Amino acid sequence: MKPNPWILLSGAALSLVMVFAMMECVVAFVGRNRKHRRRVATIARDALLERIEALNETHGSFRIRPSEHADLEVVFDPVDSAWRARFSRVKLTTVYRAKLVLDAERHEIRWFEFVRSSSVFIGFQGLWPRMRWSAWFQAGYIAARYSGRMYGILPGFPARIGDARPYRLDTVAIKRDIGAIAKAAGWAFKPKVWWFQVKRRADGTIPRGLIPSRTRYWSELQFWSVVYPLLYVLTLGCIVVGATGGHNLTWHSAWLPAIAMTAFWWTIWGAIMLIFWVITRPRTVRARPPSPDSCTPPRSSSRTEASP
Repeated sequence: MKPNPWILLSGAALSLVMVFAMMECVVAFVGRNRKHRRRVATIARDALLERIEALNETHGSFRIRPSEHADLEVVFDPVDSAWRARFSRVKLTTVYRAKLVLDAERHEIRWFEFVRSSSVFIGFQGLWPRMRWSAWFQAGYIAARYSGRMYGILPGFPARIGDARPYRLDTVAIKRDIGAIAKAAGWAFKPKVWWFQVKRRADGTIPRGLIPSRTRYWSELQFWSVVYPLLYVLTLGCIVVGATGGHNLTWHSAWLPAIAMTAFWWTIWGAIMLIFWVITRPRTVRARPPSPDSCTPPRSSSRTEASP
């Protein structure tokens, strides 16, 4: 039983496409349109832009400004001008950006965000030089809160830290407010996985995604819910056939491991989708019945008859 490297290579390539389809399916599920929502009249694109830009007054740490390649850009900047003026520059341990495009044809707001963090330390521990470096990056749809520090760098060489302050980055609040504005305006809020999905072309048009024209009457969730399992079956088939060389496809050597892998994969996938369903499901607030003490007694009317 000799593995076939070409089939295994094809399975590896299909697995990358499958992961892409999986991420598209997740963001389509998060930004799905619910039929039970009340239909509202949509407003114009320019009016919606004004409502989103008005959030600058309520979100002091976020700056919403026009973008060169998108419609708007959200920049996280928790440093006030008075504190920044004391130093030559200010360094944040966590940097956050978001871009959004308003698709007037489909009445949807496309949203892409990323956050990155880096830290470098160069110094001495006793007589021995030490250097420490760390970095991480996350992009697509982010629903998390981060803690960081801002450092005020004094002028001159070598660089010296004049002061440091902690800060909090909440990526949930700004999306919640923009999503609420979109819902009230009759637009949909659609998170995207890749940066080019929120980038306008040179002629001002918007990329329409990877949905074939024959399925244009499908929603994104329906399309990726079909493509993702199909790619999984093809990927698993290439792995099984490539590992066994296409021969000796017995129960113990091929089918039992494939069934175990499928059960494990879709169990984890089901748990992830259950978490997203709990997070994104609409919450209805039930009115509490009034307490007996707060109830006003009914008015009693009395009629007085005059005696003859």
